[in-house]
Formats: sequence, structure tokens, C-alpha cells
Amino acid sequence: MIASKDFSKVEKQLATYLSERLGDVTVRIGDNIHYPGTNIVITSPMFTGLLAEQRYHHVVRAIPPEFYDRHLRQGLIWFELAPNETAKEYMKMPRCEDVQSQAPAIAAMLKKKGFAGRMIALLGPHPEDASTIDFSSTRQVLAECKLSAADIENACLYLISEGAYCDMQVLMDVLPKLSAAKV
Repeated sequence: MIASKDFSKVEKQLATYLSERLGDVTVRIGDNIHYPGTNIVITSPMFTGLLAEQRYHHVVRAIPPEFYDRHLRQGLIWFELAPNETAKEYMKMPRCEDVQSQAPAIAAMLKKKGFAGRMIALLGPHPEDASTIDFSSTRQVLAECKLSAADIENACLYLISEGAYCDMQVLMDVLPKLSAAKV
């Protein structure tokens, strides 16, 4: 929990840490900004097109653990907003828990569509080119599999539930598990 007298100091330091990874970023810390309690509101163009959990993942990875543990570990409501996005829009964004009951069906569909092979074919010659920010290649392959926009989003949420927040993590962490799974 951050004491209100320290909001400005923590806000400035957090903005410094985040700007190294997110570039143009603004940080606001205060009580009841968008939701009851102490809110941290981070706004960055980098969040455009990312799912909520991807945003938080990138934010937390940019903060030194000691700073996070000392100031940010508990009692805070986080908002990672794209420019011109409202907190209400953000709070309505889907989360991986929304597709948890569908996980086996999503995994089976990805396997049936040959998702792993298609990702490897796209990125295989140059896996280092896989995005460490978003699911751009993942979304491309899912679209080539003729999935609807809703199914693409659900597949991305499923991948987040499996620990992948970007194409590189899909390629390195999820595809081996997905390929080995018996669905």
C-alpha cells in the first residue's frame, strides 16, 4: 500500500521504469480515480490492441522486483489503458478466466487446425523475429485458419492461460505442450 504522501514520488519512479520498456507512458496514482481504493493508471500507446493481461504482464516485467515488493505488491487497483480508452472499456475487456471452461475445446481446435505447424512454418526460419510484445503472428495464423474474430480472441486468451503473452512465448513455451497434448 502506498501512503498518499508518497503518491507523487512513486508515480515518478514508476514512470521512469516503465518508459524504458513502454516508451511514451503516463502514470497516475491516486485514490478513487476509476474505482474505489488506490488506483494506478498507466497509459501507453503500446497497449493498443493488447489484451488486459498482456498489458499487465509487460508492466510488471518492467518494474524492478524490489520496487514492486516495496510499493506495489498489495492494496492497489491497476489500469493499463491505451490512449483515449476509458476505464469502463478496460474493465469490460475479456480475461483468460472467461475461457477457462472452454480450454480443452480450444486446445483441440488449435491442434485440429494445425496451429503449431503453421506457427513454426511462419516463424521457424527466423524464430528470433517472433514478437516479444504481442500476438501479431499468432493472430495472423489464426486468421489463416479461418477462425472468427471471437474465436481468435478466445484462442489468445487460452494462450495467456497457458503462460504466453506474445508470439515468442507461444513459440517457445506453448507450442511444445500443445503439440504433445493428446486432445
